[in-house]
Amino acid sequence: VRNGIPVAAFPFRRTKSDVLVFVGRMDPEKGVVEAIDVAQRAGLPLQIAARMHGAAEEEFFAEQVRPRLSSSIEYVGELGHENKAALLGGAEALLFPIDWEEPFGLVLAEAAACGTPVVATRRGSVPELVEDGATGFVVDSPAEMPAAIARLGELDRSAIRASAEERFAPARMMGAYVDAYELLLEERIGPR
Repeated sequence: VRNGIPVAAFPFRRTKSDVLVFVGRMDPEKGVVEAIDVAQRAGLPLQIAARMHGAAEEEFFAEQVRPRLSSSIEYVGELGHENKAALLGGAEALLFPIDWEEPFGLVLAEAAACGTPVVATRRGSVPELVEDGATGFVVDSPAEMPAAIARLGELDRSAIRASAEERFAPARMMGAYVDAYELLLEERIGPR
């Protein structure tokens, strides 16, 4: 059962800027440093929206991220819903170079709701959530991301939004739970 999101709360924008975004936690396994490298290799600016809670995340930011900030690599902080939706909606793509087995990744669904493609590494739930070649690109390593970014023009942003409406709407999630419960009941007590 995929998590549902309020798709309508993420406005669709057909026109995008030439800015890449990273949205997540300020943690090495989330891939913010790799996102910086990818944006620089792709020759595009990057806006980083990341929550930073606790000493370990603050230290990681101070040592690994802050020294790399520039006029084209910007840390915008932790954003509330409205600002996050605006950031995702205006982006050329969301970079998601994770280095762990991500169990879901709500930001992938949120980007799709905005019609924004995702370029992500093949870890955890990514291959289930990003339709390679349709809603974004799934790659085996961050080194492959600049080539995927060069192909973003092949993707239909309206189709990305439509996919989010179909796959991540709350009604879809609730229906999947009902189906799962009915299946469980049939296994436990037999068909109705």
